[in-house]
Amino acid sequence: MKNIIALITLLFITQTTFSQHRIELKIKGLRDSTLYLVHHYEDTFLSQDTAKVDASGLAVFQGKKKLPLGFYVVAMGRSRIFDLVINDQNFSIETDTADYSNHLKIKGSVEASLFQDFVVQANAKAQKLRGANATQKQAIYAEIEQFQKDYVQKNGGTFTSNILRAGVDIDVPPLPVKPTLQDTIAQSNYYFKHYWDNVNLGDDRMLRTPFIGKRMDTYLQNISYFEPDTINQIANAIIGKTPFKSDLRKYVVGKFAQKFIAPEIMGREGVYIYVAEKYIINEPESGWDTSSIRRNKDYVMKMKPVLIGSKISNMDMTDTLDIYTPLFGVKANYTLLMIYDPECHHCQETTKKLLDEFPKLEAKGVKIYMACGTRDKKKWLNFVRDFKTQKFINVFDSYTMTDFANKFNTTVYPNIFLLDKDKKILANKKLDVEQYLKMISQEEDKNKKVKK
Repeated sequence: MKNIIALITLLFITQTTFSQHRIELKIKGLRDSTLYLVHHYEDTFLSQDTAKVDASGLAVFQGKKKLPLGFYVVAMGRSRIFDLVINDQNFSIETDTADYSNHLKIKGSVEASLFQDFVVQANAKAQKLRGANATQKQAIYAEIEQFQKDYVQKNGGTFTSNILRAGVDIDVPPLPVKPTLQDTIAQSNYYFKHYWDNVNLGDDRMLRTPFIGKRMDTYLQNISYFEPDTINQIANAIIGKTPFKSDLRKYVVGKFAQKFIAPEIMGREGVYIYVAEKYIINEPESGWDTSSIRRNKDYVMKMKPVLIGSKISNMDMTDTLDIYTPLFGVKANYTLLMIYDPECHHCQETTKKLLDEFPKLEAKGVKIYMACGTRDKKKWLNFVRDFKTQKFINVFDSYTMTDFANKFNTTVYPNIFLLDKDKKILANKKLDVEQYLKMISQEEDKNKKVKK
């Protein structure tokens, strides 16, 4: 008898140890099929488990790892059968092929049952839309929206309420009939301040819902026009709402880093450096792997020396006569530094454009410092001769003293910088000549105001 009890106990422990999740589905009318358990991640679905439906309609999602909690879909092939909230690792479901969603019965999971109750009631209200006219439809939509808000309030604190609340748009105060500029600014500020009000960023499960990815992308695109210091403050506020060491925190940090490591708007690279240093490099205990930390350290080290407003590093180069011609020795109101590869097609095309429009730049006191970034001196001299760049300052790293990769963040050619008279960086990317001229005019206007 003792041996039998011991065996039963061992089997129970073994099943508990090796079956970290078990979701049993009984589907009337379905047999010999394959079901997939997938969850939302940004705009895609990630499959977490697969189950075979036997001849009796039974399928079991079962595995040795716990399922990430979140909003899931049970699918068959490319067809979405029903939605499911997973907040528990062991529960059972019954339904039938007549109406997968509305006939769903759940045992063993309060959250899954709570969400299913909402679906059934919302679907019942949506049935009224059939045959309704435009006015009636508007009233029905308002009824469903109000029901959703009431359900959220009634079940506050649950994962289901967090999901449903995230689907409700924030109420932005309308503009007056004749809005002023201040009215528009105030409305815009309200929108940015309250954008995340309905999304519980303190709930790590929200990462696996449809309400984070697109919302984050839209928000980052809109705030990218702000000044770096303002964006940094926003980053602190949003990241600060996420749980420490959570997947959601790493996701939000990663989105900020990804958006600003190569920003569309010049000068926003500092946001990446700020976020990477504060939340990845100096916060390793938050769960970042050593590879991510090392990679971001490398990026930050390379990007810091070429931030707008920084004084660029000197270049100890020689000219075509092998005379020492350092970058800091160039006396000019502005210097256009171009690091290039003589065999690079884009470099050749850029050089032709600069030659054509050099008179415009020269009129503004610009000198062009053409630094060969490769080690083949013969190809460099041929480039100078073939493209007739003698009106520029042509230099070569004869003594291998210039670290193009780490000091000038040169990963692709051409790499171009616009510098002021003190060799501070005004632009750190390739632009059209007209854009450089516009920047020079803006810089001159700013200097005039400072003098006044």
